[in-house]
Amino acid sequence: MHRTHVCQIVLIFVTILFVPFAYTVKKGRGKGSRWWGLANSGELSNSVLDQRQSNSIIGGVFNGINVPLRKKQRRLVRDNPGILIAVAKGMKMAISECQHQFKDRCRETAFVYAITSAGVAHAVARACSEGIIETCSCDYRNNRRPNGIGWEWGGCSDNIEFGYKFARAFVDAAERGRDLRFVMNLHNNEAGRL
Repeated sequence: MHRTHVCQIVLIFVTILFVPFAYTVKKGRGKGSRWWGLANSGELSNSVLDQRQSNSIIGGVFNGINVPLRKKQRRLVRDNPGILIAVAKGMKMAISECQHQFKDRCRETAFVYAITSAGVAHAVARACSEGIIETCSCDYRNNRRPNGIGWEWGGCSDNIEFGYKFARAFVDAAERGRDLRFVMNLHNNEAGRL
């Protein structure tokens, strides 16, 4: 009888200890990736007038698609006119690459987080050099003349630093919590940006 009582107490203790953890993992699952719906935004225009209209999210809706962005993400979009088009383009690039690598069976979560972060960083860096985003421009740090004879720097480099910093702020803002999934998602996001 005493042994049964001890087993019951241990079982109750284990249940009390692990049930709340299991609930919190399920409760927050997938919320960090809700902004991925930007990939469904349809064809985007690159004209300056259309960008200003397309860059606005009214009531969480962008181009007719419900995109629940977190407060920090909405602020980043508002403060960087033209950026939402680049983010959507980056998501589309990530989806295309995932489908290419996994033949429409992209279930590798780490890869998905890394490739979406990489897609956003790349698309934003490229959009800066194309003049699509008003708050950034070309990266002119690499306009030095190398030792090669006859070489001439001919233009506008992608602003990789801005793309990296924006992607880190925007993509990581979607993650919340302090559990292992949160830490893993941040790690995978960073791996994609490197």
